[in-house]
Amino acid sequence: MPELKKQLEKIMDEAEGAYADVIVQFKSEKDKSLSRLLEVVVDTERGRAMMVDPAKILPPVARAFDGSQRARTLLRKSDASLAANIALDARFDALRGVISVDVADNFLNSDIVSRAVHSAKSRLRGKAKAAEPMHLDNIGGVRMVVHKQDLPGIIDEKKERVEGIYENFHIKAPRLFEASAAQLNQDEPYDGTTWGLRQTRALAAWSTFGTRGLTKNGTPVRVAVLDTGVDPDHPDIKGRLVDFAEFNGSGTIVNSGVANAFDSDQHGTHVAGTIVGGNASGGWIGMAPDAELISGLVLDGKKGGTLAQVIKGIEWAVQKNAHVINLSLGGLSFESTVGTPYQRAIVDALVRGTLVVAAIGNDGHQTTGAPGNDYFSLAVGAHDSRQRCAGFSGGRTLVLDQSSFIDSKHLPLVYTKPDLSAPGVAVKSSMPKGKWASLNGTSMATPHVSGAAALLFAATDLTNSPADQRAFLVKDLLLGGVTDLGEAGQDQRFGYGTINVLRSIDEALKRGF
Repeated sequence: MPELKKQLEKIMDEAEGAYADVIVQFKSEKDKSLSRLLEVVVDTERGRAMMVDPAKILPPVARAFDGSQRARTLLRKSDASLAANIALDARFDALRGVISVDVADNFLNSDIVSRAVHSAKSRLRGKAKAAEPMHLDNIGGVRMVVHKQDLPGIIDEKKERVEGIYENFHIKAPRLFEASAAQLNQDEPYDGTTWGLRQTRALAAWSTFGTRGLTKNGTPVRVAVLDTGVDPDHPDIKGRLVDFAEFNGSGTIVNSGVANAFDSDQHGTHVAGTIVGGNASGGWIGMAPDAELISGLVLDGKKGGTLAQVIKGIEWAVQKNAHVINLSLGGLSFESTVGTPYQRAIVDALVRGTLVVAAIGNDGHQTTGAPGNDYFSLAVGAHDSRQRCAGFSGGRTLVLDQSSFIDSKHLPLVYTKPDLSAPGVAVKSSMPKGKWASLNGTSMATPHVSGAAALLFAATDLTNSPADQRAFLVKDLLLGGVTDLGEAGQDQRFGYGTINVLRSIDEALKRGF
């Protein structure tokens, strides 16, 4: 177990204080399915490496997914489509439900683990409640607090069950970067919407396809924003919020319901406005103003949050039937994150039909932030109104040398992030207490893509697609519809190009979705 030993040593060396707040992930019968799914993705991405036309990513026609022999022929012709390649391979049908609760209970109730947990709770006294173990069902694991000296014994005795152990690391709340006067002056002439709505072609999509977030049967597309919370009384958001939950550091919901919603900072309200905001300011700010919002407060504006908070937020959003999850959060990372808890949570969401959209980070070229750099996330970079890459926007090529899930024959695995870019400079949106502001960041670019996904769901019948196909189809359609910027094909600054939701919807309808 060299990888498990390395993970343990890292926690022992880097975790502050005498106690370790950790996430333990368990082995499961689902691991073979996950491994196979990763192999399909690896094969597909490698096939795209020399591709210069993003349109080749588009999925085949809808009838290609009906399971017939003729349909399989159509799937094979779309060799750059992730949805098509996944549909061709049925060896990971059982991926849903990564782990049973019984496995986690048996682990926590074992003598060595229960003694370590009880000892930590006794010694922590006033913080005992925060040390209470938490099931993380969507990743097949638990979060727990134990004394560092107890960890080696636990891992040694339970190594046959343990897939990995990770620090429940702290995540800072995203900083707010106000646009400068010079950046504001670069905006195109005002015509009743933000420049982002115009450049992403959202405004054109509204008029062309007759929807701003309502599906054909009149049901709103549901978008989850996991962030610092949201101000439900802002005039651009009021009436769009339908659910709210606040999570503490262990991942426990401590507050819920629209009546109790609030923004612990300002960031979440700004992000939410770019997705569902109206025109209370005199101009439209939201990509899909008729969609509905659910808000998970996973980052306290002053204290930040933890990995467990975000993981439970993702689980909550999927359980609440979100079509899209927006993650304008994360932390600078110089390591690839394949196989971490983030990946388990993202994959679990995808196979249940929920698209996960994540910011690539604001630390500039040759850096990335997790979970935007996860292999499965739809990672978003930022550009300005003249379609120039923002200097702060992250992006790099990552090299993965070791993985618990990917066969060694595929390693080293090389992949590039972001996947695409969107407006992220001088983005006007809502702020708490009925205010507005123009901010910079990949956090501002990400909700443009989440809003575009909401419009794609609304203008098509994709909400009726099988859950295990839905998110992969939307991902292919968004990437295949981009307007290529920068180098031909995928690059480290723009990904495959900038979001063009008008084209993505048009291509989806042409294919019968």
